[in-house]
Amino acid sequence: MKLIAAAAVLASLTVAAESAQASSITYDVRSIDHGVFAQPTYADGWAGQTTAITSQSLGDFNGSTGRNNGYDRLTVDFTVSAAHAGSALFFQIAPDAGYGGELYLDGALLDQQTADLWWAYDWGNAGEVLEINGIPVAKGKHTLQAFWAEGCCNGWQGGRFSLDGQNWQGFSLANLDALAVPEPATIPMLGIALAGLLVLRRKPASGQASDA
Repeated sequence: MKLIAAAAVLASLTVAAESAQASSITYDVRSIDHGVFAQPTYADGWAGQTTAITSQSLGDFNGSTGRNNGYDRLTVDFTVSAAHAGSALFFQIAPDAGYGGELYLDGALLDQQTADLWWAYDWGNAGEVLEINGIPVAKGKHTLQAFWAEGCCNGWQGGRFSLDGQNWQGFSLANLDALAVPEPATIPMLGIALAGLLVLRRKPASGQASDA
């Protein structure tokens, strides 16, 4: 019986742990030394540069800036819990991208804009952003990645997402981590698991006198 109870406790703790995987936002910038961009993709253009890469781990992408004559890569890793699996996710990236840019989800190129992109700090300028509109996502880990390039005069940039077309949320770790929140039943399961551990620890073996 103890083995069965222990297995149940471990299974409950595993479910809770899987749902708590953290997201990450990594912003990489390098100088442009080869003026080749969307040929055939901006990802290829990024790989074709030979300059050093400056990398930052961000808590929030909003308000970030690149550099003059810079090539940018944004990588957002996040986890979707079973509670949100199958939901439609919307993404918008507002770069300062004089040479244009593109947006990927899990390695699939879903948006490419070769024109000068500048959102002027207004999400209403829909034609000036990179976006993915309502793509269903499965449970598990996912990666959103964007590439773009800028000549000069970098302004603040932004990023946001929406679940099933509801309120937009900024690209911050706190907001992205919410996508990994477990189903409502998982939190009580964690409480039960902890209680189970206490019972297993305190319950005396059969035939053994209690400490009382």
